[in-house]
Amino acid sequence: MSASTNSGFTRALPVSPRLALAALLALLLAACGGGGEPTTPDPEGRAGALAAARPGELASWAQGRLRALDAQGRLAGGGSFGAGLGAAAPISGAVAAPPPSSRTLVQEDGVDEADLLRSSGSTLHALTRSADGGLVLIAQSMGAAGRLGEPVHVPLARDDAWLQPEGLMARSDGQALVAVSRRQEALAGSALCPDCVSIAPMWLKQGVQLQHIDTRDAARPVAGARLSFEGSLVDARRVGDTLVVVAVHRPMLQAQALPATATPGERTAAIARLSADELLPRLRRNGGAAQPLLRDTDCWLQPDNGSLAVQLTTVTLVDLTSPDLPQRTRCFAGGTEAVYLTTRNLWLATTRSTPLMESFSLVAVPPPRTDVHQFALDPTGTGGLAWRGSAEVEGHLGWDSTRMSYRLSEHEGHLRVLTYTGNEGWATPADAGARRPSPARLTVLRADSAAASANGRTLSTVSVLPNERRPAAIGKPGEQVYAVRFVGARGYVVTFRRIDPLYVLDLADATDPRVAGEVELPGYAETLLPLPEGLLLGLGRAADTEGRVQGLQLTLFDVADATAPRVLRSLTLGEAGSASALEQSRHGLAMRLDAAPGGAVARLALPVVLSQGPFSGFQFGLQTFEVDTATRSLVLRDLKGATAGTGHRALREERALLMGAQVVHLREGALEAYDW
Repeated sequence: MSASTNSGFTRALPVSPRLALAALLALLLAACGGGGEPTTPDPEGRAGALAAARPGELASWAQGRLRALDAQGRLAGGGSFGAGLGAAAPISGAVAAPPPSSRTLVQEDGVDEADLLRSSGSTLHALTRSADGGLVLIAQSMGAAGRLGEPVHVPLARDDAWLQPEGLMARSDGQALVAVSRRQEALAGSALCPDCVSIAPMWLKQGVQLQHIDTRDAARPVAGARLSFEGSLVDARRVGDTLVVVAVHRPMLQAQALPATATPGERTAAIARLSADELLPRLRRNGGAAQPLLRDTDCWLQPDNGSLAVQLTTVTLVDLTSPDLPQRTRCFAGGTEAVYLTTRNLWLATTRSTPLMESFSLVAVPPPRTDVHQFALDPTGTGGLAWRGSAEVEGHLGWDSTRMSYRLSEHEGHLRVLTYTGNEGWATPADAGARRPSPARLTVLRADSAAASANGRTLSTVSVLPNERRPAAIGKPGEQVYAVRFVGARGYVVTFRRIDPLYVLDLADATDPRVAGEVELPGYAETLLPLPEGLLLGLGRAADTEGRVQGLQLTLFDVADATAPRVLRSLTLGEAGSASALEQSRHGLAMRLDAAPGGAVARLALPVVLSQGPFSGFQFGLQTFEVDTATRSLVLRDLKGATAGTGHRALREERALLMGAQVVHLREGALEAYDW
């Protein structure tokens, strides 16, 4: 990511209400260098061809950017810093059929995502933190009576690093797991590290760790080989038995670590000495000696990318069929903030206008633009990836990194991208009416376009919305998009000010996208969950007539007729100050569909903190509810394991899972089971 420099004018940009504190903390712990660097705007505004780097070209690319930074005075004064924001099958040999269980909610069918709680046969596996900064795998069996057995704790190796759990990824045959975690390594306090989180007086080097876990005996898992490499994790997803890990590496460069007293000649000499070895991320296997993760010729360069930030996006493909976790890595010169994966294609998106922190507000320099790059998954090719094309779209993907991927969707050879195009917006819903919201724009790109240029294979823009034929904005005046979900030839968009309009987009004709219908109710949804029989569940927040955010809100929509969507029922949980795990992780909600007469019953469980009064009287627990597709009804059930508290606790690492007639809650590093 990068920040444009075509103007010194900045305006505040919004964050989701639940992200206000998280964004502030993230920026206070922000990665040094990389995202906050200036750019030289591309006058043609296009994302052109990627070219495979020849020997020495990657170093030359970095030297050119360092020289430009030096000319702007960005290398003087001790470095150039910016606040960049940067389902398991039953095991063989099972003596009985495993109980039906919920699985991780994923964006794309056939593409798995890492989660903290999984089931394998009759055994639950959970990834939690240990007291010493490492990770522990919990294995716990569910007995025939629906009660949990004694937990088995398996410590995972961590060397001298702190580990933050991202989740478990299951091999397709259910006989192995891979624990995915973010790795933070302490460095000397005097080190200048563009890829480090700064917590004075220490520096924490960002990395990714993967560890193989043998689950052939699910109740007694065995931790095995591990690999770690440098870079900030963007996302990890699985297709078949290939784990795709995308990270952004901001190398520690001597030219950027020179003291403020360095002379121009010393800076010039340091830039000239730069080599590919200094640029490339390092890999360690089982804590052994560091080695290059890839070669400089394994990278692509984008000549039209005007960012001066020296950062590399690495795409590492890991073979899950081998306990040794063999990997192949390719590199893209530049940063990436969003990963969208289908069973055939990997899409990487980078917003050129990076949010920065100024006076505790997120700000950006206009105009925002996003580069989108398409790569085909090609396990037989070099590095397992093949570049297919690139494009630029107007706007950016928003401020919530956990949901950026939901702004992209591939369908029948087209990529749909929904972006925010404004230079300002809301910091919280309380800003509604006090500050202009950011407009939304839908861009439809043709993948594998026959119109691609001979040298660029550039993805072509098929259509946009709004347009001259359909000029109406997506949303009413004064509203801003919150939730986005694409399902086949449809798109669902929720905007908010004082009401919650749900818009149904008809995308059947890629050349003429349009708003087919809309329906309104107070509040807004941040997550949209498609259900059978033309139903859609929205999860978000209630709001009063003035737009002030209240408790959690569940809304069941009938979208069978795209031109006439209806609200079937809306429920409010708690009052102002309530929160849910889904607000802090896209995997915070558990759902299982069970067959029922005339349709199906969706059973859902959500870890929550419910406020009985405005920001007071907190209760913690697992809220359960059901949707019956035959009766088209939403029914609230009970709050499992309810306990009183005096304030909030982090819900990011709480999970739920439905298993047989029980529902399991992972909280505070332990599992609890309740009858449904």
